[in-house]
Amino acid sequence: MAEWNRNPGFDLSGKKALVVGCANPAGRAIALALAEAGADVAVASATTDGEEMLEARRIAKDVAALGRQSFSQGWDVTLPTNIQVSMKQLGKEFGHPSILVYNADAVLAKPFEKVTDAEFARLQAVNQTGAFATARSFIREFQGDGPGRLIFVTSIFAERGVEGLAAYTTVKSGVIGLSTALSQELAARGFTSNCIATGWMDWTPGRGPDEIGANLLLRFIPMRRFGHADELGALAVLLASDAAGYISGQVFHVDGGVSQHL
Repeated sequence: MAEWNRNPGFDLSGKKALVVGCANPAGRAIALALAEAGADVAVASATTDGEEMLEARRIAKDVAALGRQSFSQGWDVTLPTNIQVSMKQLGKEFGHPSILVYNADAVLAKPFEKVTDAEFARLQAVNQTGAFATARSFIREFQGDGPGRLIFVTSIFAERGVEGLAAYTTVKSGVIGLSTALSQELAARGFTSNCIATGWMDWTPGRGPDEIGANLLLRFIPMRRFGHADELGALAVLLASDAAGYISGQVFHVDGGVSQHL
């Protein structure tokens, strides 16, 4: 990507960011947007799945190609001890990030009464417990007070009930609760905490075809299309920047207007 002229408030030069979760395209889009805005960006997978770990390395390589410092790690966000050890290693080898983006996302679409204990535990571990443990390690390892930025990529289904998503809604709503609580607890130390809530994106499982005539779902999205990962990057840059220093505790919907229509 070419350099662009940045207003001082949006310039992330000299800042370090950590993006956790590469299983969906949002991780790549946000990491590259932060790098384009001037930040050095470390990338961590949320699981030890081989493909996600490879994607973390590919993203880090692309960040480096923009002339930024980068670093990749393989995390298992279901293990808080693994997160803490990895965060310490990151601090030693990359430096302590002041921007955290948590993009780990385990999805389950299934009738409520058919969700097993193991499935629900998995959703909780990746989406909710992982977010909590990552944010906690981020704060523990932070050098001094802020400014610091916490950004949680979540879903409009954390706030909207949709058939078959009761388990997913339960755990994702907890992430919004975490972000809201942190916006209060950490505010005096110079931290902000916000959520980016995505709607039906072009990687959403079970979304169906992209043509309006062949997909009834698209008729309920005012923009009549699915969202793209690149449409998350600019918002992430804003929330990570000094320009957003008085924005905290908010949930920003990137959903083509559907949450206002449902």
